[in-house]
Amino acid sequence: MKSSSIKYIVFISFLLGSLINSGAQNKSKIDFAIHNLGIQVDGHFNAFNIKAAFNSKDELTSVYGSITVNSIKTGIDSRDKHLLKEDYFDATQHKNILLNSQSIIKNTDNTYTVKVSLKIKGKSQVLTIPINVVKKDDVCKLISNFQINRRDFKIGGGSLILSKTVKINVVHFQKL
Repeated sequence: MKSSSIKYIVFISFLLGSLINSGAQNKSKIDFAIHNLGIQVDGHFNAFNIKAAFNSKDELTSVYGSITVNSIKTGIDSRDKHLLKEDYFDATQHKNILLNSQSIIKNTDNTYTVKVSLKIKGKSQVLTIPINVVKKDDVCKLISNFQINRRDFKIGGGSLILSKTVKINVVHFQKL
């Protein structure tokens, strides 16, 4: 193969990779991680709705989130189906996970401490979570990393092999 052909293939590959990655950069996501038998299990939800509201000073004033429980994906279909059963999310009775802000404290220009009500499987808990807001042009990106105790929501019962701590990572893009 000629040197010019190799350069062309490398250039096209780079261009396609850049286009694919640029689209992925503005994709909202809700990821989670939990340890099961000491091994980290990663997953995400495919169907959700997040809405953030801002006042005239572009300050965060409210956050709402709804997740469709049966959109859970962990990479193993049989595990995903098991997580929808009564001892975990009980998706037939509790189709959505809901989050509503109760109060918001602005810490810096782009960081907030948000008191939220989180409802999973019919159980509500009040949590305090951090939210970072990055604004660029007409889009804002909300980022939040926090942890919950699955037992507070009666998920997974009293399992001793499943960690109590679930790490949650939310990235949301919204037009202003």
